[in-house]
Amino acid sequence: MRDFKEYIIWNNITPKAITSSTNASPTVLTVTSHGFTTGDFVIIYGHATNTAANGLYEAVVLSASTLSLKNVDTKVAIAGNGVGGGTGVIMAAPKIGLANNFTNATLQVSTSGTATTTIGVAGSQGDPAVTSHGDTPIFGATISPSNPYSFMNLIDLNDGSSISGTTGIVVAGTDITKNYEVNINEMKYLTLIPVSWTAGAITAKMILTTNE
Repeated sequence: MRDFKEYIIWNNITPKAITSSTNASPTVLTVTSHGFTTGDFVIIYGHATNTAANGLYEAVVLSASTLSLKNVDTKVAIAGNGVGGGTGVIMAAPKIGLANNFTNATLQVSTSGTATTTIGVAGSQGDPAVTSHGDTPIFGATISPSNPYSFMNLIDLNDGSSISGTTGIVVAGTDITKNYEVNINEMKYLTLIPVSWTAGAITAKMILTTNE
């Protein structure tokens, strides 16, 4: 029997630009009118200098424009590793698809608000040194042997063109509603990462299936 799993990755979610961050424990991010609530899971990508802030974390709201971060599993506060300026984005954490029992993955991606953004599709086989739930990488954080993931090749199902993982889904001021096939390659985990963003909201759904 053909198996099927559907994930709503984001539902009309607008990223936010990061204004700055502190080199402290916990590190504090300034994000104008961020809209988060304590306990929300967030993803941060592309924040320069204070790279420890990049990744999937739990938000601790300090004010309407500031928040700190905690490790999702250990609940330990994230310490800074430098003073970060106005780089990178933060948004609601994407759902992570458990893909190891599936052979096919397709994405439906829509944007609104005259979006300008690049979306990467990230895949991982997990950390081979860990065999429990904890082998999920911290998507968005620095790629390393202890945090292994990479950006996956896609096929645009509108015209059949191949999209390099390092290029990602590029939206340049003209909103899209498009479908893509992910070159799944036996990945265990699949998700989306906001590689860059200037404007607009993102909606994305992923469907995983088997051949029979």
